[in-house]
Amino acid sequence: MKTLGVEYQGYDGPSYSSGTTLFLSFFTRKVPTLIFAIMTMILSSFFAMLPAVLVGTALDELLVQGEVTSRFMLIIFAIVLSGALFYVISFLGLYTYVTLGFSFERDIRQEYFDRIQTHSLTFHDENNSSKLLSMGMTEISQMRQGVMPALRQIMNNIFSVLIITVTIYLTTDIYKAVVAFIGFVLYYILAIFQARRIIPIRTELANTVGVMTEESQEIFKGIEVVRSMRASLREIMRFRNTSEQYSNLGKTEGRMAAFYLPNVAILILTSLLFGWTLYDVSNGLLEVSAVIQVLGLLITLQLTSMMMPQMFLLLNAALTNSNRIWEKMNWVDPYPDPVISEIPDIDWEGDLEFRDVWFSYNNGRYALKNLNFTIPSGSKVAVIGGPGSGKSTLLKLLLQLYLPSKGEILISGVPFKNIPPHIVRQHVSRVEQEVFLFSGKIRDNISFAKPSATYEEILQAAVAAQAMEFISDLPEGLDTLIGERGVDLSGGQRQRLAIARAILADPDILLLDDSASALDSKTEELLRKALDNLSKDRMTITVTQRLNTLVKADLIILLKRGEIIAIGTHEKLLETSTEYQKIFELLPESEQLIKGGVS
Repeated sequence: MKTLGVEYQGYDGPSYSSGTTLFLSFFTRKVPTLIFAIMTMILSSFFAMLPAVLVGTALDELLVQGEVTSRFMLIIFAIVLSGALFYVISFLGLYTYVTLGFSFERDIRQEYFDRIQTHSLTFHDENNSSKLLSMGMTEISQMRQGVMPALRQIMNNIFSVLIITVTIYLTTDIYKAVVAFIGFVLYYILAIFQARRIIPIRTELANTVGVMTEESQEIFKGIEVVRSMRASLREIMRFRNTSEQYSNLGKTEGRMAAFYLPNVAILILTSLLFGWTLYDVSNGLLEVSAVIQVLGLLITLQLTSMMMPQMFLLLNAALTNSNRIWEKMNWVDPYPDPVISEIPDIDWEGDLEFRDVWFSYNNGRYALKNLNFTIPSGSKVAVIGGPGSGKSTLLKLLLQLYLPSKGEILISGVPFKNIPPHIVRQHVSRVEQEVFLFSGKIRDNISFAKPSATYEEILQAAVAAQAMEFISDLPEGLDTLIGERGVDLSGGQRQRLAIARAILADPDILLLDDSASALDSKTEELLRKALDNLSKDRMTITVTQRLNTLVKADLIILLKRGEIIAIGTHEKLLETSTEYQKIFELLPESEQLIKGGVS
């Protein structure tokens, strides 16, 4: 059998020791560009405070000379020039940093998606897809906000504090500079302490967003059930309660941000330094220009510090969300895939053996128990049993979507655990019971297992699956667009597309999970002929309740609560298994088959 394209075999991107390391990786991604952005940030901080110094110098010149001099005009020109340079440099720095921020968001979201893709189905059983989606979109966006604008504003403010502290020292004295520096250190300590108080609220906000996403997605996906059960109002009220909970959490955070004590520290610092400078001027210790310079510098610093409360909140939210994202990315699989250093040579047309196989979905209850059987090469196998008997689970193990909790599955004597999953799925394909189709063209859904398939190959697969009967009536044929999950199509049409997809995959082992359950009798008969041709010289395992399949099967496996209670041919089980006899008598075609002497 021919093999398909190479499947994505695992995450090969960077790893991080913690959520904080994940967040701080921003500084190591594009170092030269980041250095340029930081240099422009320092220059913009310098040019932001320069007008305050120059205004004081201009005032001194005017007071000393008593008239407008050429030096005075030169200073005025310098003020205008410094303002222009400030805007130009700020634009360049902001543009560069914003680009870095969104690049960081894109990279983290891609790494998150790649990492989640490699987790086993146990992870997806434990985690709601809506919450994973919410985290991948909303929380990673909040990580970017922690970088831009939060980190940029904080770094810019730190540079401003250092530059202005030095300037105060040069224009007044070292004591005022030390007081200014200590005051802002105290401000940052108070700001960080205040922000830490909001972390639990931010965490709860993130959880509530996930719940809202989950609830809304469920309502939209199940809109037919909601309306048919007259539950619209109940669902609206349920969503409203969650939305109000989110709103109340936001109000709590808003109150904490509004009564922000660190701002009082800046107000006291500004008043102290301004009054101190004014006192020194009145005693002839400093020039009048010093008052203007100190006041201008402090006002400039206040303006750059106004957004600090919000920036620290954004930074804390980013760190909190970064840890949540990291936890999902670094989820530890309780049943990890074994490390395979060498891929063995395998005869995929050989016998398939289940040897003392047990399996549990990590909930303490075994879905399959002590399975022991061998399927000869090229056999047609029917798996039958009631709900919860483990039929679909058995197929999932064959696709290596899960690994057995105990025991092993072998193909031609080679254990599945020694075969990489992507190799298994090149040779084993399934037509699932709940058909999943993607939004897009019909031809893309058929060629999903083989993206390189030609138009002729796709057409042949559709014809073999009896799907062209309805595809040819569609306005664009194979290029017709279908909606999410194939809602435009009937159940039988969706199943025929899934069968065409499996036909194009051309597997060595074909798994059919009750794939004909939604087809009318005429289409089913046509489909059976196609599947007979497809199954020729190919091992086929079918989960079914249809007697035509049971009668033609080389082997029937009867499951009950995860255990094999009978195994053999149709004729043998009718003679030896009372359970199979009861099931047989309840099946709709049984009376006709009995009268026709097939049994």
